[in-house]
Amino acid sequence: MTWLAENRHWLLFAGTVLSGLSTVGVAVIGVLATASVLVTGGSLLLTVGAFLLATLLCGGLTLIFATGLLSTLASRASLPSVPRNRRAASVLSGLEAAVPPLRRLGLADRLEPTVEDRRARLTERYVDGELSEREFEARLDSLLDERGNRQTARGEPDAAATPDREVERERER
Repeated sequence: MTWLAENRHWLLFAGTVLSGLSTVGVAVIGVLATASVLVTGGSLLLTVGAFLLATLLCGGLTLIFATGLLSTLASRASLPSVPRNRRAASVLSGLEAAVPPLRRLGLADRLEPTVEDRRARLTERYVDGELSEREFEARLDSLLDERGNRQTARGEPDAAATPDREVERERER
């Protein structure tokens, strides 16, 4: 990794602080300049317009740096202690669909319960007596089928692949 990549969060933090201070400074100078124009006379519209534009530009720059900082910090954050939750994952998936740059962070994938998590939860429910043996086995089978479909979709070898299927695949090519 390069020095820039390793210290990106610090650079974005410095940019956020400096541009934020610049925004405040330009706004204060703008207020003082406006008061001066009111007292001494001059073009009020030109003075207010110039400092308003400068304040908005500095504020926009601050917003860009702050967004970059939050994005960098979120992508670096490890979430091992956060419980995996399908509802939270679906909410984050919706946000990622609405705001495409969020997809880069992959937060929805981090919160999606793994097959192992869901299997452990099923086992707990069975042990607690919430599920009958038939229900447990049916849900476990569907969970394992889902896992097999995911592996096939990712291009991983299908456990159910038979030599006949391999021959058919070769013929199709």
